[in-house]
Formats: sequence, structure tokens, C-alpha cells
Amino acid sequence: MKGDADADPTALLRAAFDVQEKAKLSKTRFTYLDLNHTQNFNEKGKKTVDYTQLFDVTYIADLQYSRLLEVNGKALKGKALDAEQGRYDDAVHERSALDDMARAKIQHQVMKDAGIVLGDLKSYRNTIVGHAAIDGRDCVVIDSTPIADAHHKRFKIWLDTAKGEMLRVEFTELADEGDMLSGGTGRLEWVYMDGTPLVVRSHVDANVFLGNKNTRVRVVVDHNYSNFRKFSVTTTIIPVAPDGKQ
Repeated sequence: MKGDADADPTALLRAAFDVQEKAKLSKTRFTYLDLNHTQNFNEKGKKTVDYTQLFDVTYIADLQYSRLLEVNGKALKGKALDAEQGRYDDAVHERSALDDMARAKIQHQVMKDAGIVLGDLKSYRNTIVGHAAIDGRDCVVIDSTPIADAHHKRFKIWLDTAKGEMLRVEFTELADEGDMLSGGTGRLEWVYMDGTPLVVRSHVDANVFLGNKNTRVRVVVDHNYSNFRKFSVTTTIIPVAPDGKQ
């Protein structure tokens, strides 16, 4: 294996991102539990929002669906349970994914943030800054600093180069971008099952503008994903007799 001085960090990143991109084409999917914790703080640092939710993330037809099971550690009951059952029944009937977009927006943004490096590797200065162990796996640590004005996040990426697998990504917001203000941070962590990368933890700690941008709020969101189960769909093709005959 080449020493760090000879290794090309951009090539290492490209190989790891290729693993993730190929996994998107796989027909292997997983259902799982998503336990999230959301906290909001006003400009004086006072906590204004603090709750947890537990979702069972599964599929309806080929669309992902998050079914709410618990709020603040307590199982749904009464009207809340009836409303969730109605939401699920409607989704089954319409075969549509009805995730709470406000809840999912930050998680989707973290995934998008991690993908920025993939989309434009040449816009970053990629440097190997050391080694670190994650779950007993030796990882090369790469610092990715933007050199193009269009990018506003600095990344630190942990790669198991022996398997070409990315195990952790952290980012720091260097400048205001959309509703996210400079100084925000985020983190994604993966495990791999049957070659499929699965996010097991995510964290975002960011200052954002709300509404007409006169109100600034610190938002802290943590997701822990567990109980991964393989999900598969089988299709049976039944011949139909002409003219409606059986």
C-alpha cells in the first residue's frame, strides 16, 4: 500500500463515492427505525423546542414511508394514533410516500451536503491529514477545503481505503448559505451491510433564519438509525386470457 505521502486523496475520495453511487443502483433495500431528537434555541440561548420521535421507516410499493410510533418515548394512542393510522391507510391506498417534509428537510440537506464533494471534486483542495480508527477500522482522514466561491462548506472525511468505504463525514459552514448561517456543523456516519452503505447516525447543529429572516434560531437535530432489515419486493406476472376469459 502506498504511504500517505504518495497517496492521491482525490482519487481515494472518488473511489469511495463510486461505492456509494453504485449502491444506489442496487435493488437491495433496508427498513429501519429512526429515533430523532430535535431542539431549538432562541437568540438568547433559551430552549424553545425539545422532543423526540420514533419512526418505523418502511416502503409502500417502491416509495419510502416513515410511520410514527412514539413521541417523547411514549407510544401513540387515542386521536394521535388514529390520525397516524389514517395517514398510513391513505398512503397505502394512494401508494404515496407521505413523510413529514419539515422533519426530513434537514436530514436530506445533510445528505446533499455530503454529495457536494462528489459532484465537484476539483473545486476542493483535498489533503490527507492523518489516520484514525473507527470501530477498529483504520481510516485515512481527508480534509476537503473549497477553493471555488460557489462552495461554502469544509469537509473532513474518514475513509477505509482497504475497502474503499466512507465511514464518516463532518462539515463546517464557512459562509451563509440559504437559510443556514456560517458556523453550523454536521456529521454523518455509515455502516455497510452486504456492501450497502447505511447511515446509522447524523447530527446537525446550525443557526438558521425563520420566516422573514428577522428571527434567528439555533436548530440541533440528531438521528439514530437501527434495526436494519432487508426489504425486497417480488412481482408475480399472471397471464390474462383474451376477451376476459379465465
